[in-house]
Amino acid sequence: MIDNATTLPVHNFGKFPSPSVFAAACLFAFAFLASGRISSAQTSNTTNPPARTSPDKPTKKSKDQDAKKSAAIAPVTTTVLVHAERNDDYLPTAITVGNIDGTPLLQTPVSATIVTRDLMDDQFSRVLSDVVKNDASIGEDYAPVGYYGDFEIRGFTIDLATGLEINGLTIAGEQDVPFENKERVEFLNGIAGLESGVTTAGGLINYVTKRPRLVKTLHLGTDHRGGSYGDLDLGDIFGSRKQYGMRFNFAGEDIHTYVNDANGWRGVGTFGGDWKLTQQATLTGNFEYQHLVQHSVAGYQLLGGAVVPYQVYPSTMLGEQPWSKPNTFDTFNTSLRLDSGFGKDSWRRNWRVFAAAGLSHSLIDDNVIYPYGCYYEAVCNQGPSGPPPYFFAPDGTYDIYDYRDPGEVRQDAQAEAVAVGSVTLGPIRHNLAIGGELFLRSVNLPGTPPANAPANVQDGAVYAYLGSENIFQNNIVYPDSTANLVAGPRQLYEDDHQSALLLQDRIALPWHFQLIAGGRFTSLRDHNFGQPNLVSSTPATVELVTDKLLWLPQYAATWNPRENLTIYGNYSVMLSLGPQAPFWAGGYYLPPFFTRQAEVGAKYEPGKRLLITGDLFHMRAPFFYPQVTDAQGDLSFISAGHETHDGIEFSAQGIATDWLHLSASVAGISAISNGSETPSFNGKQVINQPHLRTDLFADMLIPRKYAFHIVGLHLMPGWSLTTRKFATRDDRVSVGGYNLFNMGARYTPGGENGRVTFRMYADNILDKRYWKDTGASYGDTFVHLGAPTTVRLSAEYRF
Repeated sequence: MIDNATTLPVHNFGKFPSPSVFAAACLFAFAFLASGRISSAQTSNTTNPPARTSPDKPTKKSKDQDAKKSAAIAPVTTTVLVHAERNDDYLPTAITVGNIDGTPLLQTPVSATIVTRDLMDDQFSRVLSDVVKNDASIGEDYAPVGYYGDFEIRGFTIDLATGLEINGLTIAGEQDVPFENKERVEFLNGIAGLESGVTTAGGLINYVTKRPRLVKTLHLGTDHRGGSYGDLDLGDIFGSRKQYGMRFNFAGEDIHTYVNDANGWRGVGTFGGDWKLTQQATLTGNFEYQHLVQHSVAGYQLLGGAVVPYQVYPSTMLGEQPWSKPNTFDTFNTSLRLDSGFGKDSWRRNWRVFAAAGLSHSLIDDNVIYPYGCYYEAVCNQGPSGPPPYFFAPDGTYDIYDYRDPGEVRQDAQAEAVAVGSVTLGPIRHNLAIGGELFLRSVNLPGTPPANAPANVQDGAVYAYLGSENIFQNNIVYPDSTANLVAGPRQLYEDDHQSALLLQDRIALPWHFQLIAGGRFTSLRDHNFGQPNLVSSTPATVELVTDKLLWLPQYAATWNPRENLTIYGNYSVMLSLGPQAPFWAGGYYLPPFFTRQAEVGAKYEPGKRLLITGDLFHMRAPFFYPQVTDAQGDLSFISAGHETHDGIEFSAQGIATDWLHLSASVAGISAISNGSETPSFNGKQVINQPHLRTDLFADMLIPRKYAFHIVGLHLMPGWSLTTRKFATRDDRVSVGGYNLFNMGARYTPGGENGRVTFRMYADNILDKRYWKDTGASYGDTFVHLGAPTTVRLSAEYRF
């Protein structure tokens, strides 16, 4: 197993950075420090205090002097704050996801983690997998390099059709959302019955965009593999009443990965605008576009379905062919929102309304040399007595296919209108929310060609066998013998319509109690045109219609014994569309299913500096798995029994002391399957879900009392622990747990309000070899290697 592979020789792209690279980094860092000394000397007469000071307490005399100086130069101080003030406190205060009426994060009866812009900058976040490491309840489920990723929350895989949002509106999750225009990322753990429609139960991920303000920032970055990055952030507030605001981001990246020939590039353009129509009405809009070209990296499969691959390297691209095409992604997300009050009358002041609409579009040319199974090996065609052909062969041999699926189009469109207000009846206040929502999703993929189509037009995507290779040998270059094959014409594959009535009453009772009752009255009509015809050979596919009208409740209670302490409990029910079976089981779709959740927790915010949360949850859903149906070893994919997810979560975010800021998360989850028709699957932890995961990131300011204190220098250590994860449903095969250690530094010459900030961050500084996930894709299980050491450098200049 990979745990024992640290003593093996390492390929070039997977090795620890060379001494020359570290020397260059050290020289770069030394130049930063030297420039800081010079800058400090040049600005020694400035009176602008840093936004974050060392922990030494000033004397009363110094406070008085600082106050007089600040009063004397107030205009200068104001200018500096507008351009360059930096708080970097990692403390979240607001949440959009799962919060229809704007309740402060401290008082919401949900488990959530907020990753702020400062934290994303310090960790060099470019894609979602860089951010989810801040919440221990979230893990990668199938997130290969060069391709959009899927993730799981509390052991439940996110539905990419409905599980991701931007500003509370659902987007097509089959994309890598750009981070250049994001202010924060919100993770809601558990069911969000009122917030979302029919989706998976694990939780939601919501991106919140930056709003217009006066800003001019240039961000440049690189890494030790030669990648380069640039981002220009421009914003302004203008108009006679300062009623207009605009924010632009333009970014480009030359991507150099640790995997051979998996490099790529991307370009990003975003816009955010605000228009204050009246004193009570504001119109906001957002648009973002990204073009990404990159080869994707396929995962490994178990050898013979029973052994984790060994003597493998992160730099290896399985089945690599020099003539293969990269993936091309063209995506855009746009939205418009109107917020308005009702008037100045006493009762109207308590009410407001918002209406929003959004469109998300993902166009993908999906190209990969796909390593899968061993169907062309004799050892894998022995029936039930031999290894299953949908895994790699026991000796490491695997088949490779030329897979091309051009013109995949996925669109999510959503519109909603909600009125929020309060009515007081004696000692009881009813905080009401009522609204409606429409959601449409369509998927268009290459499909069946007409009868008169040329012979080279395929039925759906191009999926042509090239040959076989072995994980222990060098890749074999095969001729491009399938270049003449083309995918079938694009056809409507899925059409999903949802409409809902949203209701919520948050009842404020005496003695700081609140009762919350609400839910969604949802109409679901899902047309799936890709259901395999299991009755006859023609037509090959038939229409599968899901038509349901249902009530999805969400109930909660909170108690605030103190202003900064909330104790809560909640109960929710969620409906999810059934998963698709693997192709070797027929590729059919299973019926929708319900998930139920009960949760209790507490939130505490001492001194409004540090948010500490903890909760216990219990969730239950059906269990899906493959089952042998006959003596020939044929398989079906069924739902029988259930899986129960019980867990405990703990997190702390914000300012621990004057010199230490934290983002910490711990999750212990028992996700057990029971009641299936396969006894060996019962009483087992589900695949890809560790029993324990921890994440810790710290921002440390060296106190002045130490000799190595440097003004503006912060050290940023990080650590994560993941315990063993299982790769088969009977828990006989697993990958080992691992510790990852990271280290970074942020330096702002002249103090926190300086115009220049330098950053360095190194992930996996001990170059640990590990399997990052054992997740599934369309029912098949894969294992993916984690990234070796990666060192990144950046410089940010605020004009």
